[in-house]
Amino acid sequence: MTKYSAPSVLYHSLSGMVSKLELEVALSAASASLDLGHVNSIVNAFFKNTKICVTGVPYIKIQGLSSILRTGSSGAERPLVYQGLAGIVSPAEIVNIDGFEHISGPTLVGLIHARIHFKSGATKQYLNIALDLYTRIINLAAVRDLKDVFLGEIDNNRPYLKSERITRYGISCCELSGSSFDHPNQVEFSHIESVVVNPMKALDVDNGLIVLKGIHLELTRKQIHTYEQLYDFCAENGYSTNWA
Repeated sequence: MTKYSAPSVLYHSLSGMVSKLELEVALSAASASLDLGHVNSIVNAFFKNTKICVTGVPYIKIQGLSSILRTGSSGAERPLVYQGLAGIVSPAEIVNIDGFEHISGPTLVGLIHARIHFKSGATKQYLNIALDLYTRIINLAAVRDLKDVFLGEIDNNRPYLKSERITRYGISCCELSGSSFDHPNQVEFSHIESVVVNPMKALDVDNGLIVLKGIHLELTRKQIHTYEQLYDFCAENGYSTNWA
């Protein structure tokens, strides 16, 4: 049986992946009416405070958000992150990286869009520059390559999850119905948290169950993607919840 290693949750400093010059293209977007010092502070904030996950998703240190979100010394970036904006942006999920709190790039984009909506003049222009700079970061060749390698590992190794779990735990029965099976072709590896909702656990053999093909088809038909949905499905159909 072919062995594989699940991608590790690694983070790379943006400053170690690209040169600052690759980001400073954003400076050309500034109009003559804007202070290039402020624009450069946005570039520096991204450059110094961004970690790129192995998935290609950027994470930005909360301590470095004031220049990006244009909150100055007010500290307003913190309630925006921790409390959100009522009815517009939810509180952010905090990710600890190397002992510092970060938020994901997509979360930051949501905050920038919300700020743009309620701002005008130069502040709005600076926020648009921050948005443009984020787009440039996720499209950098080094970042795209990181993401492509990660996705390639998932595509290449997903076929081995079924045999890996069966062998590792000596499974001979469907883990939901308890029905025995005579051949691996009768069963499928079914993710507890789907690749759509948790790509980081796509190759985790403990994030899945060996289930009969008919049950797997039913899970797919009912669009079961999360732990909670799977638990409810099992409760409703009298299937085992021991996996939980």
